[in-house]
Amino acid sequence: MGRGRRGSKRGNYKNHGSRNTSSRGRGQFKSKRKFSREGNGKSDTPLDSKRQKIEPEKESARMVEEESSSSESEAEVKPYTQLLSMFKSSSRAQQVLTSDEEQSSDKEETEGVDDEESEEVNSGSEEDETSDLDDEMDEENESSLLGVEEADECEEEEEVSDHEEHENESDEEPSGDEDDVSSADPYSLHYDREMSESLLETLTSPKPYETQQLNWKTLGRMVVYLPIKVDNKGDKPKPVLLGDATEKYVIAGTLPVMRTGMPLIKYGVKLQLCANLDKRPLSDGGTQFAEELLSPLQHELFTLANEYRDVYYPEVNHLNSDEVRTVYCLHSLNHIMKSRDKVLLHNAKLRKFMENGVSTEDMEFRDQGLVRPRVLIIAPLRNSAVKIVEKFASLLLPAKGQIINKDRFYTEFGEEKDEEAKQESKKSYKPEDYEAVFTGNTDDSFRIGISVAKRTLKLYAGFYKADILIVSPLGARTLLTDDFDFLTSIEVLVIDQTETLYMQNWDHVLHIFQHLHLQPREQHDTDLGRVRLWALNGYSAHYRQNLIFSGVALPEAAALFSRRGTNFAGKVRIENAVSASATTVCRVLVPLPQAFHRFPTQTAALSADDRYHFFIKKILPQYRDQLMNNTLVYIPSYYDYVRLRNHLHKDDYNFGQACEYTPDGKLAQVRNRFFLGKKRLLLYTERLHFYRRLTLKGIHHIIFYQLPTFPHFYPELCNLLQDAFQNPKYRGDGSQTCTVLYSTFDAPRLSAIVGSQRAAEMLTSDRPVHLFVSGD
Repeated sequence: MGRGRRGSKRGNYKNHGSRNTSSRGRGQFKSKRKFSREGNGKSDTPLDSKRQKIEPEKESARMVEEESSSSESEAEVKPYTQLLSMFKSSSRAQQVLTSDEEQSSDKEETEGVDDEESEEVNSGSEEDETSDLDDEMDEENESSLLGVEEADECEEEEEVSDHEEHENESDEEPSGDEDDVSSADPYSLHYDREMSESLLETLTSPKPYETQQLNWKTLGRMVVYLPIKVDNKGDKPKPVLLGDATEKYVIAGTLPVMRTGMPLIKYGVKLQLCANLDKRPLSDGGTQFAEELLSPLQHELFTLANEYRDVYYPEVNHLNSDEVRTVYCLHSLNHIMKSRDKVLLHNAKLRKFMENGVSTEDMEFRDQGLVRPRVLIIAPLRNSAVKIVEKFASLLLPAKGQIINKDRFYTEFGEEKDEEAKQESKKSYKPEDYEAVFTGNTDDSFRIGISVAKRTLKLYAGFYKADILIVSPLGARTLLTDDFDFLTSIEVLVIDQTETLYMQNWDHVLHIFQHLHLQPREQHDTDLGRVRLWALNGYSAHYRQNLIFSGVALPEAAALFSRRGTNFAGKVRIENAVSASATTVCRVLVPLPQAFHRFPTQTAALSADDRYHFFIKKILPQYRDQLMNNTLVYIPSYYDYVRLRNHLHKDDYNFGQACEYTPDGKLAQVRNRFFLGKKRLLLYTERLHFYRRLTLKGIHHIIFYQLPTFPHFYPELCNLLQDAFQNPKYRGDGSQTCTVLYSTFDAPRLSAIVGSQRAAEMLTSDRPVHLFVSGD
């Protein structure tokens, strides 16, 4: 069951970029992981008639076996069988997946360029225009060799103004701050080497990692996951298809080391990014130390991310969210620029050899993936995408840079012009963390492709012509019903605001992970002679970096981090203990006795049933008394909510219900009846509170059926029991109570509320009930 945002401020869910408009909003999401023509029921449709199916052919299989050495097994040859069949088809694969690029007219494309930026570009000297024309002629030659569909991109934009095209094409040259990516650069060490058999066996084993602990000044306690050490002495470079023997293997991750006193450019960051990050006037950004350009938190996070380790940081809040966003945007752009420079440099070398009449048949430059998109950023709302794009622009674009389709982007992703919503926001007070998340466009269905050049950031690029993809889980889910090839070569995966994604529908996030690095069904104009061997072998998952940022320590996010990633560079998980001064139970200001009841359960799978039976047998019978009127039951899970609602209906309880699916009129009615005492119980879901932050009045008793996912919700709800929000007949009587249910599997939530040390005592104590008293 989908659990998207519900309420009066429901967004406009547009299926941007999907080629099948009839699939909007459908609930049937099927994973197309089978590649045979028979039995799929769609072989005669016009859609599939335009697609090039990749099928194993006997001739191509025999060719692979003849080229391979006799010592190779069928399992080693199999990954290439279907990919090699791409060479047999000479027709161009149709680009059917776009992010609204094909739906927009050329007039919109031209008007999308920012007017001010265009004026700055037009004011350039004649010498600059002449050099741009020369660069354009060079890039036309390069586009025929670049295996990421640069030629197609030029063809689709022929009707754009000549000067704009010159500017775009001139950006297709290397950055120029270095001839090539250094062999000691983290990018080269991670992606330019192959994986040994022993390391591959380790990463595919049930327990591939061993853990160690480190403590850094800002991040605090870090749990470092490193691949178990293996003996590489017996590994010999074996012959591989479509390439020579591998001479260098990747090095398994080691303990991270915090370095200081180094310029940021020495970390492998492009000079252009360093200069734009440095806000000092007349500064090139190349000599200032990293700790001076970055905050302490940014410096430590970037040190981990720059070495392509997986990072899970669950301590993001509305105060440091911009710092975290700067880190992963800087890392993503740096990764894209290095990849692009390497491709363009190899194109220039091949072109030079061809001009000199040198044969290039024996030359091999493997610098690409099976498709072009390399970075995937998953964000919950459109306002998050706006912040990410603006951060990209501030880091990448120089004074003469431009954002293509800028006006269209702010029209579709900008703040919703809803006067009633603005008036409502002025009347009711919302916490700062709520305003930080829900200010702006709160539509949770979107996707957009971004292509990156030296001085240009092109929005709404086709998904197979984009370098960076920014998607919401719902927006990606609707796309995956038709195509998933764009997720084949993701090298950096960023999940931002994970706690908000959890409040939407976590199944959509898992669905994206299930479609990562699957074998593509179409060629997409990929030159397999330029594809890295580890990508052809199907080892891309071991090279992918996962960066997960959350404001809450979620067990689901921790499981995703540990089970859905096998990065050979290692993983780092920040895991700090909650001190007594940082607990949220200390923020309860009203005089309130809080009883924590621990119920017995054996496994996490049985905890939901055990919690339900404990509640209806031990807790609920106490609230049949007339003295226990106006009781709020806070329920984080919607499934538990439905279960309790059915039970209360069955036993004829006088209760009201308020969930994320309750209409506004009925919600206002049930709130009024609860305040007046006409409803003795009120079932209240966590998602409703997350999206609406209602100020419920008339609460005299509160029951936490399960501890809140967000620890600050606990004091926020408990403080609603103060006299200012009470029914007049309960004011000042001091009989308010709070009851909490927890088990051993609620340890992360309990630690965030009462502190790590106190939570450990409560989980191991012989007493099942613990009492806290707050207030005077």
